[in-house]
Amino acid sequence: MKFTGVNLLDELARPELADLRAVFRKRSVNKGEVVFRPDGPEDLVFVVGKGRVRVYLAYEDKEFTLAILNPGDPYSTHSGCYIQALEDAELLLTDVRSVKRCLTEIPLFTRTMVRVLGHILRNSFSIIGGLAFKDIYNRLMDYILHEARTSGTPENGGRLVELNLTIEQLSQLMGATRQTVSTLLNDMERAGLMFKRGRGVYFIPDLDALERAAGSAD
Repeated sequence: MKFTGVNLLDELARPELADLRAVFRKRSVNKGEVVFRPDGPEDLVFVVGKGRVRVYLAYEDKEFTLAILNPGDPYSTHSGCYIQALEDAELLLTDVRSVKRCLTEIPLFTRTMVRVLGHILRNSFSIIGGLAFKDIYNRLMDYILHEARTSGTPENGGRLVELNLTIEQLSQLMGATRQTVSTLLNDMERAGLMFKRGRGVYFIPDLDALERAAGSAD
């Protein structure tokens, strides 16, 4: 699920950046806590220190997850999105003015932030396109295929993929109900497209078969 390929915590831990690291303050948040809201007064930038948080949009009773941030990922609170802790987490917070030093002294900070924003923009277009042109079954299979190809582990001619998401979190990512996603996952297992190995862990025996099934669901 990590999409930047870079961990800013490693950069901030460099001895020569000790004074820069000091501008960040730690904030512990509890699982399920909505840390920031679109209408919040705070204008901050943070780096995830521990745990995972999700960035999402909400309209009436629907939620659309745009990104799941892991340790080392940065983000800004004035993006117009909700930020919620998926598990007990720790954030490293600083004001926007101090971030200018990060951008100057840690070029990697800029590149990583661009990757994060680019990923969220891509996810936004994907959600819009999925809602307009694909049904939930197709969106779910496309997502699992992507995760299997990018981060899955080869095993016995197939792929083992660790989504590290509960059914509820996966449904939020798909913009669907928990019951719908659970039913579709069971349907995929009955069809032999994949098999559950543990919480959020699935074995896909044949990626091509799953891809063909995703295509036929268009």
